[in-house]
Amino acid sequence: MVNETPNPLPKFLSIYVLTILSLIVFQGVIGHLHNPQHLHAVLWGISNSIFNSVLHFSYGPEGRLIFLALFYWMYLHVRTDKPFRLQFSVYSIPLLPLIGVGTSAQAFAPVSDVAVSIYSPIPTIYPLIFSLFSGILLAECIIRTVPLILAKKISIFHSRFVVILWIFIAIIISIKDSISSLSPSNTALSLIFFSSIMILSDIIGGVSETLPESQGETWPSLAFTFLSITIALFVINMFSSEVSLYGIGIIGISTVLGSQLPTLGFDNRNRSAHRWSILGTGIASILLISFGSLDDFSIKIITGTILFIPISWNIVDRYSRFNELRD
Repeated sequence: MVNETPNPLPKFLSIYVLTILSLIVFQGVIGHLHNPQHLHAVLWGISNSIFNSVLHFSYGPEGRLIFLALFYWMYLHVRTDKPFRLQFSVYSIPLLPLIGVGTSAQAFAPVSDVAVSIYSPIPTIYPLIFSLFSGILLAECIIRTVPLILAKKISIFHSRFVVILWIFIAIIISIKDSISSLSPSNTALSLIFFSSIMILSDIIGGVSETLPESQGETWPSLAFTFLSITIALFVINMFSSEVSLYGIGIIGISTVLGSQLPTLGFDNRNRSAHRWSILGTGIASILLISFGSLDDFSIKIITGTILFIPISWNIVDRYSRFNELRD
């Protein structure tokens, strides 16, 4: 019997990403040492010591995101022994907004003969600790969530700890100071927060499928899903001045298209249409957040809606069947 040679590509790619992140951090920190070497250093200060340069870099909105990405990937590299392609692809998703936003806005644009801003803040170690803790927590959440995504059934017993972790992530990310509230850092943190709520919603929806109410007819809960999303979009249209009808239309169309994906045959769970409609809403919202077309008020309305909907599925179906039996 010939033993199959393990594919070294995922491990090589993991090390490659870790090296790139390390080089970005190195470039950022060196820019804050002795003389300002990029725009980020001009805005956030320089130092004669490596440690203080690290603090200067981590204090800025882009720097703390890059450190978060580095700690996230370092923890993944240590924590996962046998990565495979699907896991590597899923694990890489949180890096996209972190690296993309962290290296944007010309933060690393080279400068020469430019004095450091007199308004540059005095750095503290708290942003670095925030990046370390958030990166490790986010990595642990992703590691524990991937098996749940692949599982056909999600039980309350196996998902309870993952739910707690994602709640912690959502709470930590939603707490913003005057620096993390700046653009473009605010965009990346909003994406992480929204994605956390999406995952929580899907886990709750997966758990609901194991309960008796999910057996049989579930059209009432699907109708409730569409009604709730419609009401949320109506509220956004009424009270948000930043979201256009075009953006609302994108979310609505994506919701409907998402609910139709299970008809292709790759997902035959009883409430697959329910969960995929929420996924469609989430993907469209993430795109709008990425382009700055969704404000904080709209994000709160949509996240509250997609988190409330799966909690209500069993209640709606139970009430509907009770009325049918009574009639």
